[in-house]
Amino acid sequence: MLNFLASLVLSVVAVGAPDVTVDVSPLDEPAAVAPARRAEPAPVEEEAAPESGGSFTKALSGAGVNPFKAMQQRLNGKWDFLTDPSSLNDVLSQVHIVWAFIFVVVGGLCVMNGYRWHKSLILVLAAILGVYAGTLLGDRIGGTNVVAACAAVLFAVIAWPMMRYSVALFGGLAGAFAGANVWTACGFPAGQHQYGAVIGLVLVGMLAFMAFRGVVILLTSIGGASMLVLGALAALMQIASWRGGMAEAMTANKLIVPIITASTAIVGAIYQFGGGVSGLNAMATKADPAAKKKVAA
Repeated sequence: MLNFLASLVLSVVAVGAPDVTVDVSPLDEPAAVAPARRAEPAPVEEEAAPESGGSFTKALSGAGVNPFKAMQQRLNGKWDFLTDPSSLNDVLSQVHIVWAFIFVVVGGLCVMNGYRWHKSLILVLAAILGVYAGTLLGDRIGGTNVVAACAAVLFAVIAWPMMRYSVALFGGLAGAFAGANVWTACGFPAGQHQYGAVIGLVLVGMLAFMAFRGVVILLTSIGGASMLVLGALAALMQIASWRGGMAEAMTANKLIVPIITASTAIVGAIYQFGGGVSGLNAMATKADPAAKKKVAA
């Protein structure tokens, strides 16, 4: 503390009394030497300021680039980004291993136990949506991290008592996402993928009020599969020797990521509709005619 006060006093004296140094300098000293001496304290003060004020920013940047902000900047409203390898590679290469781990864990929970834990998962998805909205708002008003945290809590609290409407909202978004990617994957113009997104949004959103359980399973399967696959790809891209080969494979076959995501979603939907391992095993046992006769006897 004393060292900081002493340096502050010296810098104030050096800046506030420039005329004194001119009078004290020797008569035979060149005129360019005195201004050079007066300019010496300025760089020292400029270098010390960023070090003391940037520690908090360095701590916040430990988890790398915000993936939601990277997706918003790179994708720019492209709902069919699973069929766009160039954009997908750019986004996944920026995702930190911490965010990749979060995506894998949340995605796995959604795929395997989405309906059983659908209340908690809906709150998590609402918080993630709040982070995305808060990031967009924070870029305009400043304080991105604070605004994103407040928006995450606010969205989760609102989604809790309005669970049916929240399922309709997120189910519609999942349907729009699936519809846009199916539209482009089927060979329709990529610039018109919004038509496929609108079809999926309307169909799945309306089904939420007639088949609640089915929409929850579709929502958690589609959203969870997307997060699981993207998180796994982002984690694998952290290995430098694999990054180039993965990018080439994704570019050579544009449908490889949509096929993997769709397969994961179908597996999750069957798993949840069947009631897990025990339910699927019971259904397989009932299919055996000999087992039916034993039960009847």
